[in-house]
Amino acid sequence: MTHDASPALQTTSAPITPSAALAVGFGGAIVSWVLAWILHLPAIDAPASVALPIIIAGLVIASAALLRACPGPQRLRVGLFGGLIAGLVNLLIVASVAVKQPESTDSLTEFANQFNDRAWLIVPSAVIACVIAGALGALLARGGKGQATTAQAWLARFAMVTVLIYLPLIAVGGAVTSAEAGMAVPDSVTTYGAISVLFPFELMAEPRIFLEHSHRLFGTLAGLTTIVLMLRVLMTDTPKTAKILAIVLFVSVCFQGYMGAVRVSEISLPVAIAHGIFGQVVFTIAGVLAAMLSVAWRGLLPDADRQAAAKRAVKIAVIAAPLMLIQLVLGAAARHLSRMDPPSSGTGHARLTHTAFAFIVVVLVVVLGALLMRIAKAGTGMAVLKKLGASIHGVVTFQFLLGWAALGLVSTAKDHRTIPLSDELAQAAPIRVGETLVTTAHQAIGAILLLLVVVGGVWIAKLASGRTRR
Repeated sequence: MTHDASPALQTTSAPITPSAALAVGFGGAIVSWVLAWILHLPAIDAPASVALPIIIAGLVIASAALLRACPGPQRLRVGLFGGLIAGLVNLLIVASVAVKQPESTDSLTEFANQFNDRAWLIVPSAVIACVIAGALGALLARGGKGQATTAQAWLARFAMVTVLIYLPLIAVGGAVTSAEAGMAVPDSVTTYGAISVLFPFELMAEPRIFLEHSHRLFGTLAGLTTIVLMLRVLMTDTPKTAKILAIVLFVSVCFQGYMGAVRVSEISLPVAIAHGIFGQVVFTIAGVLAAMLSVAWRGLLPDADRQAAAKRAVKIAVIAAPLMLIQLVLGAAARHLSRMDPPSSGTGHARLTHTAFAFIVVVLVVVLGALLMRIAKAGTGMAVLKKLGASIHGVVTFQFLLGWAALGLVSTAKDHRTIPLSDELAQAAPIRVGETLVTTAHQAIGAILLLLVVVGGVWIAKLASGRTRR
């Protein structure tokens, strides 16, 4: 027998504005940040006359896309508040152009954390521009499928936005490792003596400083978003399990930030490896929380057919997830050990084991994806499992191909690279761009695959247990 999600969970008297504005605001902010990061890569370094219109246009489009699910009468209000939130969040990167711009990091001590004469204009203008962008997004939005008319639905969307905010953090962190940029900034909390968000924009021209510093900024954004999400979950009508997981996510983000600081202050390779591994675990925790907050999760009704199918599939998920974690540890070890001076004898072993182990993981993951899609056919209301299964198949295929490309590039590299310290950047070898792009993509796609597998496993574990309510 089959059932659709309970309509009782689709209505509530709670206002949607706070959760909707947070989803729109932080969603618009992450689009702005990613565009700003791409446009200001040292190899691109787009002028303000080009970068600003693109970033604002991106914010308008993102706001319009998110506001499609908002009821028409509330769109403008949500768009305005969302734009305001995006503007305030964007100040974390705008501040870098509102401070004095010394010529080099050597002279930063004299000018650190001091605003320039245009700061009084730059800061409010940035916020106002984002508010206007949010309003334009509301005016351009048109109703789409999946209208979110409850605070619960918008909280679930905010949780998904939070997951997306972790993704560029992981990707840029991977680029830091691939480009040997982990020690480009000598201090662990500040950046060359400046508060991170106040590090002068003009000093980011050095590629390795840009990567390491922007990784820290994305970490600041992830931390802020996590705090807001946790508070929102604790303040609203959500299951106890979701509240506990929101706290766990916050503690995990704090611990991840601590490891990042220790990695720099103690120049510790083991901490660097643990930092890279745990970042993907945090990403996965955020994905599980988003699943638990979803309307589909909370509205699921019992179904004997699905429960029986899920009990058979959950065994595969229980095996696949830990093996993927082992694969992640092997990959992180291979990446970091290869940067030691002299090269570690464990590099080749970790790389070979990681390659061989990939075949086992791929088979298990493909089977899990097929089982998810099969369970989805057991009744209505399970489109999420079909999407998860199809996504797992697509992502694991791409990841497998990227793995071979990455292996070919690192195996044929002619020179051994170590991680230069901040005072060695001028003499450091140029970044191998092709290798950095491929290995970073391999690492980031691996994080997405781990999230999909664990979230899929959590879904079928819920179905197998028979406890489908809340």
